[in-house]
Amino acid sequence: MALMYWLPLLLTAALTVPQAGFAAVSICNDTSELHNLAVSSRGDEGWVTNGWHPLRPGDCRAAVPEGHQGKYFYYRAESPGHRFRDDGIRFCTASGGFRIKGNKKCASRGYAKQGFAKARVDAEGHKILLSTRSQRNAAALPEAAAGAHQAYAAEVVFQGCAQLRAEGRVRCRFVAGGMELSTEGGSGFATPQFAYLQGLQSGAPLFVDGLLTSALDAYGELVLRSVAPRQPNRFDRMLQQMQGEWSSAQDPQDRFVISGSVRQSSYQGSRMPPELVSVQGSCRGVEQSGDFLMAWDRERGTSLCYRIQALTAEELALVYLPRGTRLIYRRPKGS
Repeated sequence: MALMYWLPLLLTAALTVPQAGFAAVSICNDTSELHNLAVSSRGDEGWVTNGWHPLRPGDCRAAVPEGHQGKYFYYRAESPGHRFRDDGIRFCTASGGFRIKGNKKCASRGYAKQGFAKARVDAEGHKILLSTRSQRNAAALPEAAAGAHQAYAAEVVFQGCAQLRAEGRVRCRFVAGGMELSTEGGSGFATPQFAYLQGLQSGAPLFVDGLLTSALDAYGELVLRSVAPRQPNRFDRMLQQMQGEWSSAQDPQDRFVISGSVRQSSYQGSRMPPELVSVQGSCRGVEQSGDFLMAWDRERGTSLCYRIQALTAEELALVYLPRGTRLIYRRPKGS
């Protein structure tokens, strides 16, 4: 009841300071997982909530549109396996892309109502880091397995498809933000999404949409609704350049192979557990700028961060953080 009483006052107070002189405020994804972002701002139409906008690891997005009125706005970010810490101010939302006017009678209009975080627009402008609000919560992931299917849309890297013993069935895999996603469907042209996937090479950049039916640590099961090719970005192109085998310049027995978004390391011929890898513009807890290679151990749930110092067709120079150890890898002869 107290919240219902104060909400109109809070929203009205947002109009008490004029917008003149405000600088751009950015929301930046400093986590290792893709998030979907929704922002509620006030203009001539009143409060309008827009979402969901994909925000890749390392990317930033302007928080409020031109013409925003008031000194505050509100935002929410979602990612499978994460819990968002809101401030108790609730706005209407919907699945997929949406633009919703007002924050009243959400249910009667067919919308959900979710909590948003409050943020200030100021004259200096600043960056809001998602890690301050969105935190990984392993306990929240199995909720999908209990039947509460979660809408999921993300930029992924295709890993490949394999035939199943069941006649006419295939299982296809993707990697996104340190999670391996698996989806199953028919292999014939009656299911065009899977017919399309079977014609792709590992490493193809895609955008997928579906329902996350189960998720645990670094694995998730997806009911695929749609799949579409996407234009490779700079990080996709760098990962593509890393494909294949690399050997340590310091110790040739130390080797790894990158296939799609999976790195398989070995030492003296003994294979280590495979890791999921991603090239991105930031690493959690690292304030340096640049290009980074993130690697996740799928079995232990641990991650490693490397700054990419140099990348050519024949040499890869990495700096292991936070220690600052420099690692040089080269293509083996004859590879």
